[in-house]
Amino acid sequence: MGLRPGDASRFWSDWDPSGAVHAQRQYWLENAPQDYTAYLPEGEESRAEALEWMHSFSAAPEPDWVIMSADTQQEPRAIAGEVIFPSSWSLRDKIGLPMSAVHSPVPGLSEQIGPGIQSFLSRLKPEAAWERENWGLAADAELNHHPSLPRLRLHSDARPETTWIRLEHQFLTRLPQTLCILFGIRVTCHRLDQVAALPGLRERIRRALITMPEPLARYKGLHECRNAILA
Repeated sequence: MGLRPGDASRFWSDWDPSGAVHAQRQYWLENAPQDYTAYLPEGEESRAEALEWMHSFSAAPEPDWVIMSADTQQEPRAIAGEVIFPSSWSLRDKIGLPMSAVHSPVPGLSEQIGPGIQSFLSRLKPEAAWERENWGLAADAELNHHPSLPRLRLHSDARPETTWIRLEHQFLTRLPQTLCILFGIRVTCHRLDQVAALPGLRERIRRALITMPEPLARYKGLHECRNAILA
């Protein structure tokens, strides 16, 4: 799964000194809270605990977050969250679902690492911090890719200078009181041609695109643009 020990203070502290990310969060929370927040009654206590914990690092935390139930013998379920910058998915569609159902749209994920995810989460200790990254490509640098919004799509005319790597920095911990799992997501966008110019990354990006299975490329919206970007 690419997990490594994490740093809660670094992840939840402010990365954007301009305040633009916080301003975007507030805009969507005030104008469309029904699209970006959700919680079940059973998630109320863990939601309060998570908010207090996150605010111990920042007065206005920038990352998105989802809380999963404390189940250790069964699959954890999504019971609360605030996701302002999703990568083409809706929190409202995921709330209440077990982990395997949350991941079911991702081709091959449950079969390949589903058991590993369940085993890892069942052994996750309170306040232990873990991080990983996930990536995709996008036709713009907008943080909010909620499916209800019209966004540019990648097509066969895509070029590295008009394409952005959409990088999800992910964080996992278990809350000490409710023992629920807190999953943090922080999205950053980086222009592909600038990333590919960094030492050693051009060939790694090419290899990732070439070897990506077609079902996964379609899921990530890369099936039309992959050959153009590779060229």
